[in-house]
Amino acid sequence: MQTSALGTWPTRKRILFVDDDPVLGRVYASVLQSESHRWEVRSAASGRQALDLMAQMPFDVVVTDLRMPEMSGVELMAKIREQYPHTSRVILSGVRDQEEIARSLRDTHQFIPKPVKLETLRESLARICGLDSLLMDEKLRALVGRFGPLPSFPALYLEVMNELADPDPSIIRIAEIVAQDPAMTAKMLHIVNSAAFGLARQISSPLDAVQYLGTSTVRSLVLSVHVFSSFERKVRGFSIDQFEGHALRCARLARTIQESQGAEDGQAEDAYIAGMLHDVGKLMLATSLPDRYREAAAHAVAQQIPLHEAETLVFGATHAGVGAYLLGLWGLPTPIVEAVAFHHTPTRSDLPTFGPLASVHIANVLDGEQSKDQQLMPLPGLDDDYLSTLQVQDQLEHWRELALKINSVTDRNWLS
Repeated sequence: MQTSALGTWPTRKRILFVDDDPVLGRVYASVLQSESHRWEVRSAASGRQALDLMAQMPFDVVVTDLRMPEMSGVELMAKIREQYPHTSRVILSGVRDQEEIARSLRDTHQFIPKPVKLETLRESLARICGLDSLLMDEKLRALVGRFGPLPSFPALYLEVMNELADPDPSIIRIAEIVAQDPAMTAKMLHIVNSAAFGLARQISSPLDAVQYLGTSTVRSLVLSVHVFSSFERKVRGFSIDQFEGHALRCARLARTIQESQGAEDGQAEDAYIAGMLHDVGKLMLATSLPDRYREAAAHAVAQQIPLHEAETLVFGATHAGVGAYLLGLWGLPTPIVEAVAFHHTPTRSDLPTFGPLASVHIANVLDGEQSKDQQLMPLPGLDDDYLSTLQVQDQLEHWRELALKINSVTDRNWLS
């Protein structure tokens, strides 16, 4: 194992770049050459050549162009998913055709549009490799295997994303997409009319609701409402209302914190989604294995340890890992999956940058400090070493004030 200031990683992750342009293959490989102790890089000029290489040796990640002769990137990803399901799959392409991109997402963990900054590519690969050790953990996979059928990827989300990716996205079209689902429309109208927005008049039109909420909130709602509604709402010893209120407050605070650091819109939106879904593993455990979940909660109270530590003792895994496993299966962007996976243990990430993970880690703890919900077990705390590395300790009091403000106006029954 190699060690960094923020964690450990298995020696020499093996990356395969597939592109019919050999010059591009060499450029991408050069991104990782400065850290040869971490990466072993190979390249292939076609899908067939890539599969031949994979038959000879295992690869941790395959990065392929979308359009190639003989075998397209979509076809290659489908074959890799079938033959090598543990290999992470990334498409790197300048294609702008939304239908073609949508097809590629079915068998791909991440789609990175060209042109891409080489540092962005390096960070994406580092995140993917950092998650591998968690998502491939046998105890986690065995635990998830005890659940019933997992929620399917929401088709409505893909439709919204396709519209948002259009060069000229239409709010009218997004409202029409959401309006196809009466339950989603009802939830969206309930939120926009809640006390958190303080509007002078009632909103009854999906179009007006989308305009007030903003596309990033709508994007997150499509995911979270789909997940939350996929599980039984009445679970003994588990408050759905508290769970959902905490999710919304964390989402808002994580996005605000991310924006305060000058983040791009995409990162702020990822922080919002990750904040909304960071505890979805709790819901999965509480509804799928209720007796064992109550045992974990009781153990946390008796031993006065945070719940995620008690979960490790009872299940061999945590709700953070369970939630990340689901989102990983859906192929959500790696920064979102990483933020969910490591929101209690951010030093497990090998990227000391202020991204969605940092925002969600901070938002989760600060909302817990401000929450009026009675806690019988210790709440998770901030990772001081991690915050010191990011050099943000001087901003904590300001963020605490924001958490208090958000807590005071958020409707806890926003999804009821």
